[in-house]
Amino acid sequence: MRATAADSRFIAENVLRALHIDETDERHINHLADISRREDTLYSWRNSTIALYDGVQAGLMVAYDGARYRQMRDITFPMIRMYVGDDYHNMDDESCAGEYYLDSLAVLPEYRNKGIASALIQEMFRQRDEAGIPLATIAVDPDNDTAYRLYTRNGFRPDGRISVFGTTYDRLICP
Repeated sequence: MRATAADSRFIAENVLRALHIDETDERHINHLADISRREDTLYSWRNSTIALYDGVQAGLMVAYDGARYRQMRDITFPMIRMYVGDDYHNMDDESCAGEYYLDSLAVLPEYRNKGIASALIQEMFRQRDEAGIPLATIAVDPDNDTAYRLYTRNGFRPDGRISVFGTTYDRLICP
């Protein structure tokens, strides 16, 4: 289901989960929730889809048209400087026009291995097709074997590398 502004805390918690940030500071979660309540940020509720399992929120996907990436990044990163550091202006763009970018994907631990992540990826493909965008992309940590298998099993293939926040990720694409 498409998220609403009321889902901002769930979005914030799961963006952090997707980024492997084990954040317990309530101030930071609330700050990221405020960011996700906005309509013009990378982690906006407008870019978010929530997976339900037996009526319970079980997973999150943040995905969007890459043509909007730079504009949203320039709004979002200064707001989350505590996570991105100060020097993000020179990093590679994670996405661009002609791409539908899967920014964040997380499934709550108790709901893993139930097909939720694959269902979210299929929903991302549906959104991409609905938007008329030819390519889906994602940046994946090459050492995250579980994520790598998930994405390749769902049709993604390697297409180079990008540097994001000082870390090199594999860029995967799916036409």
